[in-house]
Formats: sequence, C-alpha cells, structure tokens
Amino acid sequence: MKQLLFPFIALLVVVSFSSCLKDSCSSEQTYVRFDPVYVSPAEIHSGIAVEAARPLHNPGKLYALGKFLFINERQEGIHVFDNEDPANPKPLAFWSIPGNVDMVIKDHFMYADQYIDLITIDLSDMQNPQLVCRVEEAFPLYGFDPLNGYIVDYVQTEVTEKVKCNDYRWNNTWFTEGDAIFVSDVAFGLESSRLDGGGLPAGVGIAGSFARFGIANDYLYTVESWLLRSWTLSNPTCPVRSDSVYLGWNAETIFPWKDRLFVGSQAGVFIFDNSNPAHPVMEASFSHATGCDPVVCDDDNAYVTIHDGTTCNGTFNQLDVIDIKNLPNASLTRTYEMERPMGLSVTNEHLFVCDDGLKIFDKSNPQQLVELSHLRGLDTYDVIAFTDSHLLLIGADGFFQFDVSDPANPKQLSQIPVER
Repeated sequence: MKQLLFPFIALLVVVSFSSCLKDSCSSEQTYVRFDPVYVSPAEIHSGIAVEAARPLHNPGKLYALGKFLFINERQEGIHVFDNEDPANPKPLAFWSIPGNVDMVIKDHFMYADQYIDLITIDLSDMQNPQLVCRVEEAFPLYGFDPLNGYIVDYVQTEVTEKVKCNDYRWNNTWFTEGDAIFVSDVAFGLESSRLDGGGLPAGVGIAGSFARFGIANDYLYTVESWLLRSWTLSNPTCPVRSDSVYLGWNAETIFPWKDRLFVGSQAGVFIFDNSNPAHPVMEASFSHATGCDPVVCDDDNAYVTIHDGTTCNGTFNQLDVIDIKNLPNASLTRTYEMERPMGLSVTNEHLFVCDDGLKIFDKSNPQQLVELSHLRGLDTYDVIAFTDSHLLLIGADGFFQFDVSDPANPKQLSQIPVER
C-alpha cells in the first residue's frame, strides 16, 4: 500500500481562480501538479564516486574549509575546488553523491545527506575520499511504494483546465490522482527537500546561511521540517543519534554561534541554549511574518531575511534585526524592506545580504543600517564572509568571489559560471 506522508507538506504559492458560469456551471482552475520521483533502495545506497571535474549546472549549497571549496550540485553531488588563490580557483574533482543537498566537515570527516541517509566520508586523502559509514533512513521521506521505491522528490507542473461544478475537483484546495498531488491553495504545498594528496585542515568549516547541518563541539546538528536532531561525534567515523527537539513545522536552517543554536523556520527563529550540547534546550523564540527564513547572528543581534516564493507561504520581503543581548527576551530592533532577500552573512562590522544581487551594510548601528554598496545584475542565493575581506557568493549565475576590504567598492576576484 502506498504511503504519502503529508507532514512534509509545506507551502506552495499558486494561482487559483474560478468564475462559476451559470449557463455551463464550470470554472477554469489552475493547479500545480506534483508527480513523485521514485528511487529504489539500491539507488539510495549507491555510495559515492570520484569523477573528473565538471561544470556547474544547478549549484546549491556552499561550504569552505581551509583552501578547499565545496559546491553542491543539487541532488547530484559535490564540486571540489582548490581555492588557495581566490583569483583562480582550480577545479579538482566532482564527487558523485546522488541525492545530496547538505554537507558539513569536521576534522577530515564530511557528513552529508544521500537522499534519506546520513553518510560519513573520510577526507584524509582528498584524491580518494572513502565512504566509511551510512545511517539509513536518518531523515524523513515523502513516502514509499513497494513497487517503485522511495519518493525522494516531486516534479512540479502547472495545469489549467475547466472543471464542472459536479466534479470532485471543483473548488478543492488539493486532491490526488494516482501518484500525483494537485494543489490550488496557498495553505498547502510540498517542500523539495531538501586534488592534491591532502591539505584539508582540522576543525570545522564555514557553511552558508541556508545550511540544515551544523557542528558545535563534538556534535552534529541536523534540522528537519519539525525536528532539531543532535548526533554525537564521539566516534567521528559514524554519528550516533543523541537527542531530538520538536520544533513545530517548517524549520529550515541552522546557525551555530558559541553556546547557542539559531534555527530559522517559516514562522520565526528558535534560539537554543547549547551549553549541554547533547541536549539543546529552547531558550527563546521570535515570531515574524511568514516566509522563508535564514538567520545569522553576532553577539548582540540576529539578522533574519524573510522572502516570498513557492514554498514560503508568505508575501513579505524584509530583513529583521533582532536584539539578543538579554535572552530569553529577544526583541525586534527594526525591520528593513527588501526586494526579495535570500542568504546573508556577517563580520564584525558588516552585514552582507543577497537581495537584488548583493547589498553590503555597515551594521555598527542596527537601528540604522547604512548601505555601503549594492552589486546589481547577479542572481544570488547565498553568501559566506570567509574573512573580513573575502566574500564567497553562490547563485543561479554561478560562484563568485569578491575582495571587500573596501566594502563601498567591492572588487570581483573570480567567477565560476553556470553552464546551461
């Protein structure tokens, strides 16, 4: 029997309209059809393969550690670059990891998702990464069909048709036909989940603001739609589940900061006291306008972008600055209107926001952010301030690096374009 697990239903913005005609008693309705993508158990457990470097086609999340740069190719694997010279990053290899979206590294071990599994890759030899552990079904799945396998994604297609008044589809916000799901209301939707011979330094790298994986102390933290899960890395080869905290619904990102974890969701920000890393405790929360929500912070403030879109259940586009100096009493300092902000990053003095390209702010006074520069013409998704003067930027146009030692006049160092 097929099982479609609707707790994974997040938000979808679609166009729906009807005008019942008295003579014909019909209406034209527009739906978004979701057709499941099935993967067999053998494909899920297919492992990893080292392949020759290849162009970016659909870049996703970004991770940096030492001189190495890791760029996810959505659902396919990871591009690896030697970035010792930011003006000339050198492609090293493509690691084929079907179903991969997220990654994080600590002390020569990469922890990554492969569809619904959590895998550990030993990076002691960067020319020959080794899969050393697999935790099966570590993450939730959309469903399972004994004949077709696991449902790992949905392909979206817009459908417009005339529907008669006596049709079961008449004014239905969602319905199913076979394996397909049809949605026509903003209250529903489906979230799409989701070299040289060495030289990888010890420690933890830097992830972008859309990361669902984070590391603090000797623990890995993963964010699922409604759970914050902790994994002990006492044996770094193979994470072991430690604890889980129920978050409600639509949790999306995690940002570890000192002894706290900041979790972004479509409804707000959850702040966890992580002084006992095995068992994070909710310390504070801050509700905001509904929308997709990455969060970063410094010692005094959290910075949250909220944007609309097909999976974000909202129409707001803004940057919220939240005062976190007196937790658990988090309070809104100010809201700044934006075009459609995405990822963001901070240094001691500056805030970087992917919005209509890239915006750089002086954040010395959070009640009055000062825009220092605005790089237009880039379709940006996420940003990492690798150092105070070195910026990493990813988006639909590819990967960019900027020298921001003069934030009022950023200089492009290099670009790895997307090939379409």
